[in-house]
Amino acid sequence: MDNDKTVRDAFLDTVVNQIEKGEPPDAKATFERLTGAGQSRSQALHHIAAALRTEMNRMLAESTPFDQKRYSALLAKIPSES
Repeated sequence: MDNDKTVRDAFLDTVVNQIEKGEPPDAKATFERLTGAGQSRSQALHHIAAALRTEMNRMLAESTPFDQKRYSALLAKIPSES
């Protein structure tokens, strides 16, 4: 269980860094869209982290580089409702 928490925390830290730096811009825009629609900061961060984890899992499974367009598409699919 500690390993799951460590991985989850790493994804959340990465998402927070993406939002703070505005890179990629879609991460910050998605965060603003979700929180603007009423999601808590925590909910929004977890949704974005899940999208990042999906793309990272695909990367590892297929031995391919990170696909920014795919990540952006995953972010766009996150519903604004909590």
